Parts: sequence; C-alpha cells; structure tokens
Amino acid sequence: MSILGAQQELDKDEKGKEEEVSPAEDLMREHGVLKRILLIYREVMNRIDSERDFPPDVVMSSAKLIRSFVEDYHEKLKEDYLFPRFKRANKLVDLVNVLYTQHQKGRALTDSTMQLATAAAKDSGPRAKLRHALYQFVRMYEPHEAREDTVLFPAFRRIVSKNEYDSLGEEF
Repeated sequence: MSILGAQQELDKDEKGKEEEVSPAEDLMREHGVLKRILLIYREVMNRIDSERDFPPDVVMSSAKLIRSFVEDYHEKLKEDYLFPRFKRANKLVDLVNVLYTQHQKGRALTDSTMQLATAAAKDSGPRAKLRHALYQFVRMYEPHEAREDTVLFPAFRRIVSKNEYDSLGEEF
C-alpha cells in the first residue's frame, strides 16, 4: 500500500466514511510525505559521506514524488489559496514571501537532484554535487515545514471566515 493510500485508509471512520479534515490539518498531514523523503535524502547523504553505494532509482523516485506531490500539488495549494489570503489580510506577509521564495528554490534543487541522481551513483564529481543539493533541500525544508505547521496554518483559520474555511476544506 502506498503512503497516500495508507493515509486515506486512516482518514475513514468506523463506518468507512471519509473523516472530515480541516484545510490546515490536511496540509499538515501532507507534510508527512515530505518528512519521509527528507529521511531518505539524509540516508543518501550519509551513504555518500561514507563512500557507500546508494540506489539511484530511490533518489530519482523520491525527487519525482517531491515534484508531483509536494511541489505541483501541495505547494500549489498554498500558493493559490493561502498565500494570497495572508497578503490580502496583511498578515505574516514577510513569512509568506520567504516561503514562496523557498518553494522556488526547492524546485531548482529538485531539478538538480533529478539531473544528478543516476550519474552520482558511479562518479564522485556528481556525488558531491548531489550531496550538496540534497543537503540544501533538507536544510531548507525542515524549518520550512515546521514554520508552516506552527505559525502559518494555525493563523490561517483566523484570517478567513468559517464558511470560507469550510469550503476550502472541500476544495483541498
């Protein structure tokens, strides 16, 4: 069963119906996927540091999951639905701007990771570049997702009406 399939199974109540999940909780749960991939990236960095082999297909599939789920879906939700509302409310605008900039940097790092994953399994030059890209990604996204979970998402409920919040839950 996939990670997302396991989460969907947990989201059902005793009668098998979908459990109601708030927009903020939904986004926080999605961070679990990111956290798991950060663990994979850390393990690959450890293997590069100790000059051990690593499976390039795992790095590539992790980067592809980052691209499709984290960047193209999860971050797009925040960029389309949350960030503009914070800016209109003039709340946490500096934080929103930093998070948006980090999304852009993350996309560039994912591009690098995908370009280097296969070559880095065999050659020390690309291995060092891959390790650096993975390090930058992990170093940026650990505090990034923590800031969203502890500051941005809790504040979101306070800047929108209950109806708007509930309708976003359906949208997400």
